[in-house]
Amino acid sequence: MLNSRLHAFADALRDNRLLFYPIVVTVVIRVVGALWFYHLMITQETTFHFAWMEANPNIIPAGWKWLYIFNGGDSFQFPLIAIKGYANPVYVFLPAYPIFIWIAGTLIENYWFGAFLVTQAFALGAIVSFQLLAQKYMDQREALYATLLMATFPYISVFTTLGYSEGVFLFASIATWYFYKTERLEISALLAGLTSVSRIYGFAIVLPMLLDIVKSRRWSKLWYLAVPVTFIMGWAIFCYTTAGNFLASWTDEKQFYGLAGANISLAQAIFSQLTHGLPIAGLDPAIFVSVALFAFLAVRVWNADRYLWVYALAMLAALSFVVVSHITLLRFLAFVFPLWLTVRVKNPIVVAACIALFVPIGLLLWLYAITIFFVG
Repeated sequence: MLNSRLHAFADALRDNRLLFYPIVVTVVIRVVGALWFYHLMITQETTFHFAWMEANPNIIPAGWKWLYIFNGGDSFQFPLIAIKGYANPVYVFLPAYPIFIWIAGTLIENYWFGAFLVTQAFALGAIVSFQLLAQKYMDQREALYATLLMATFPYISVFTTLGYSEGVFLFASIATWYFYKTERLEISALLAGLTSVSRIYGFAIVLPMLLDIVKSRRWSKLWYLAVPVTFIMGWAIFCYTTAGNFLASWTDEKQFYGLAGANISLAQAIFSQLTHGLPIAGLDPAIFVSVALFAFLAVRVWNADRYLWVYALAMLAALSFVVVSHITLLRFLAFVFPLWLTVRVKNPIVVAACIALFVPIGLLLWLYAITIFFVG
């Protein structure tokens, strides 16, 4: 049965030519950006450098230095986990992405190139999955436009280009709901498990599934939710046996951001501002505007899917109360996929104008992320 459903999914891909346009646009943007940055690195090496090459010298093997173009900030941690395993405080990085890096790196005998391949594969998979899902909520042309806007949105473009777990999380969360909507519950359950061990808040994808099962009284389907629970429990047991703490990921999350000097969530910042009237360092008004926009889109998800509306609001609330870096909050919110189902544009000129704005901003953020200042 599982094999036949995978064949049906492959047939859907083959019969839908519009799926290839966002992939082509995404690949072109990445190739152009990488060639541009590589040209800068080669021709201006006396005045131009990648900051992360100095912060992490000789980590990437000789002959593969171009991979610094695809790494910045914490992205170096994932291949190192695949190579060396876990130790505090890197339990904050859940195992899904490192496991795929280990598999790819073992097969091709190069963990850093393996990380690059895994990142790009899941990024493209997320784009295809979102477009297929969007077609369940709107016509094919609108789904194409929504996918193009999501794929080129600066935060999504950058963090599915750099070696981060966002690509795995985005693909797994979207595909979980797509296969659930198409009644392929075995695949959906496995993907929900993958989502749960890709980001700390990934288990939230179970919420709309649970609500739908309960409302439709399909009690026999509840056992599928045991799969993501098993994934989470397996990770917790691993944390306990290796670090002595079932909640090592949560503990290390606080430690990581504490070391970075960010120890107050957006919700705490707003409460402090209202009760004490004290400005919070690093909390730019633009943060409030951006979060307000995401909140507006989250409310609009109600018109697309009420189960996903609950998921979107839960994610918005959880991230606002838990995430302790305001810039990182914006990055995480962009990956709450139901928000993009509210983007229903019919005019291709509007889409082209948005892409023309998104692409240069995304390239500049990418350049900033690897040379000057980490952007998320």
